[in-house]
Amino acid sequence: MGMISDLEHIKCTGLLEENYVGRLAYIYENEPHVVPSTYFFDKNNKRLLCFASNGHRIHALRQYNRVSFQVDHVESFRSWKSVQVHGIFEELAGERAKNGLKLFVDGVQNTIEHKNLERPHFLSLFSSKLQETDMPVVYSITLTKITGKAVTEPHK
Repeated sequence: MGMISDLEHIKCTGLLEENYVGRLAYIYENEPHVVPSTYFFDKNNKRLLCFASNGHRIHALRQYNRVSFQVDHVESFRSWKSVQVHGIFEELAGERAKNGLKLFVDGVQNTIEHKNLERPHFLSLFSSKLQETDMPVVYSITLTKITGKAVTEPHK
């Protein structure tokens, strides 16, 4: 097996930019929870943008806003990268929510198009939510800490 090493900051942010699905970890009633979540890495503002229906996750995040988020790229048992960020949840409202959702939709669409060489059509459904009064909860996770690890196969 290869050696586990720390990822440089630029490689951590690169992994966040290249992906759009990770796992959000949060505390609710003294219990840890981890859920898959689609995100967009807003590099300029050092934050992740996400959205969710107004349910368990949002209720928990409103009570305790410190979270962790993990993104992985696994090629094999001997070749993988993982980034973990710590951050602060903030619910966006009004124009900030609409702008955040638009940035999320455009960003995820571009990431998928770049990564998978396909343009996803399902994301147009999110755009219609921009006009609805019962919009999903749009939130950001402002990054306070970012770390990463990697394992690479040794060259033979």
